[in-house]
Amino acid sequence: MVFSEYLSAAKAAVRHVQGSVRYRGLNTGGGWIRHPTEVTEKFVARAGLMWLDAVTRREYAHKEANWETFVDEWRKQALSTQTGNCSELSALAYRYLQEKGIKPVEYFGVYRGSWNHAFVILNRDQSVPIHDFAKWSYSAVVCDPLYDRAGDAGFLATWYPKMFPLRDGDRKLVTP
Repeated sequence: MVFSEYLSAAKAAVRHVQGSVRYRGLNTGGGWIRHPTEVTEKFVARAGLMWLDAVTRREYAHKEANWETFVDEWRKQALSTQTGNCSELSALAYRYLQEKGIKPVEYFGVYRGSWNHAFVILNRDQSVPIHDFAKWSYSAVVCDPLYDRAGDAGFLATWYPKMFPLRDGDRKLVTP
């Protein structure tokens, strides 16, 4: 695949999430602005997501679970509650891209103090260390369904300045 095909795949994944989850990003102001007359439904969806997340965390608290397990749980939660934050929406996009045979694709989460965010990266050169952002972002594509973004991964530095510089301890990756 070439860059433009990865970009098209990322845009298709964002559209897939938009069509699959009605109340996206109810942890953001933008999420509450969409569908302004459906306030009660949004509260129910948000409460349902929070409840399912608590149940999942409790269920896996004493079990060994890997990121693939959590990605599947987040995807199920988004579909069943019709809402999701960055983790759930990215999980839905990640699985969609995998089902379409897109490779390489990674679920990417940065957890740094009080700031965290999850998204999907397509076409990242796996041989380049994650902290060498300038080198791997050159040909990579970002898919961020929370903010309806699909574009050159170089935009990550502009969109999320708090996540740079990347450090090995900042990220969790689910790779094929």
